[in-house]
Amino acid sequence: MFKSAWRPILEASERWAARRRPKGRSVELNQKRIFIFPSVFGWGYLSLCLVLYLIATNYQNNLIHGFAFLLIALGVLTIHYTFLNLSGLTITGVKAYNAYAGEMVEFKLRVHTRNRRHYENVVLRWKGENDSYSLYLDRSEESGFSLFAHTDSRGPFTPEALLVETYYPFGLLRAWSWIELDLSSVIYPKPLKGRYPMLSNGEAEGELGHQNRGDDFSGLDEYQPGISTRHIAWKQYAQGRGLLVKNYIGQESRQIWLSWDDWPDLNLEHRLSVITYWALHFERQSQAYGLKLPSISIKPSVGPEHLEKLLTALATFSITGSSS
Repeated sequence: MFKSAWRPILEASERWAARRRPKGRSVELNQKRIFIFPSVFGWGYLSLCLVLYLIATNYQNNLIHGFAFLLIALGVLTIHYTFLNLSGLTITGVKAYNAYAGEMVEFKLRVHTRNRRHYENVVLRWKGENDSYSLYLDRSEESGFSLFAHTDSRGPFTPEALLVETYYPFGLLRAWSWIELDLSSVIYPKPLKGRYPMLSNGEAEGELGHQNRGDDFSGLDEYQPGISTRHIAWKQYAQGRGLLVKNYIGQESRQIWLSWDDWPDLNLEHRLSVITYWALHFERQSQAYGLKLPSISIKPSVGPEHLEKLLTALATFSITGSSS
């Protein structure tokens, strides 16, 4: 009940802070962007200073007075050094990598400074993530590193705000800043193995086997439902190696179309995951393959650029109001 009463206030303060976070591809930390506050140990330290001061005042003890003032002066000096351990740092988003749903997506960052100070024990991590990077930066140097974030579903992905914080030098104070870097990646559908493509669009089983037409034997592959039995490696089957098919490559190799209509019994996300699986499969086999989605068509080809184009189309595909 207590938490629910404070929740609107906390949400409002979070929105207020989010609007004032520095945004951009590269952000420099300065006085307006750094917050500083005592840590748990800092509050204990302040309490100790207060107790010592009260004891010294009550008993008129100059030695305790001097010791209390020394601790207070040390605490004030710590504020200066904790702030300087973040001030002047410039954080730049270098590159965002793509990933598959359920995997960790990688973001490359760079930190540098134009001043000649030494930075220690600066921790950077995305909001809500456990993966972090501890920065130790020498004078006028720069450091490149990677931070990872969790992904749950396909589509465009932008990481949460980046937290930059430090407890240097004694852990009495925490200085921090929130940054929203201009970085985004594409999360592809999670590959899931499914029925061989073009089985459900009316093509004969024997015609499916023509994908292996050619003159040069390229190796053995796992048998998939729908492949002609003429290409089964019966000798290897007799040896107990399971159902394998012979692959041939040549100028007559058949182009494959990964069509949306090939898996009508699957829902939207499962269908996209199966198409992703077969796209990766044919890419490894160097077999030309194309994509046919409602309102989207990509001609058969092969290669890293073609694969990325196809996977991006799958990641961003949507049917408004569709449940299939």
